Amino acid sequence: MSSVYGNLAKMLKALATVGVLLMIIAADTVIVVVHARKHVRVINDLGNDVFLYLHCRSSDDDLGEHVLEYQQYQEWSFQNNLRGTTLFWCSLQWGYEEHYIEVYNYKKDNKYCGSYCWRSIRTDGAYFYIEPFQHWERRYSWYVKQLQV
Repeated sequence: MSSVYGNLAKMLKALATVGVLLMIIAADTVIVVVHARKHVRVINDLGNDVFLYLHCRSSDDDLGEHVLEYQQYQEWSFQNNLRGTTLFWCSLQWGYEEHYIEVYNYKKDNKYCGSYCWRSIRTDGAYFYIEPFQHWERRYSWYVKQLQV
């Protein structure tokens, strides 16, 4: 009878060891995913001779004001916070236009950009590069069509 209890104890010990190892592997994977660096790039695609005045910030960081010529960009990198609430927003100005956008929102963007989160500012809106599908999506539109009477 004692050999049955001995074998059962050995099996339980082995299962407990496997369970602990799986939890360590799972915890390590989560940390890697949360701490993967993101690189946000905001590109001026407004056209020749159009300067983009860009000011981006988060609740922790003010990235300062930048003036971007056509095809120039501002880029920065960061790690998502552990709460999953990382958020960067920008004010955009050119000519008589002024707009505000969320340039990175963990809840909306983390799954669509691996490490590179590219944004293109164009005359009709702000486009976000969707890395898994390798295409640009217009996320913000600057113009609302007027109703004609």
